[in-house]
Amino acid sequence: MKFVRAAAEEVIGLFVGDWSQTAITVVLLAAGWLVLSRLHVSGLSFLLALALAVQLVFATVAEARRARRKEATSQR
Repeated sequence: MKFVRAAAEEVIGLFVGDWSQTAITVVLLAAGWLVLSRLHVSGLSFLLALALAVQLVFATVAEARRARRKEATSQR
């Protein structure tokens, strides 16, 4: 049973590196879908794309910092 659990965690980890960042992305997409379906303003789709791009950059930088800290502590 431990093998199956470990395998599932690895597979999920391939797609979901950080649960909080994934939740933020899902919230942004859901809010964008809700607003766009109600208001039908084309400029809002640009803002949604911009928000997702900023979130992606933030998540990438945070993951790089986390990896750097982990590497620094493992070398000590």
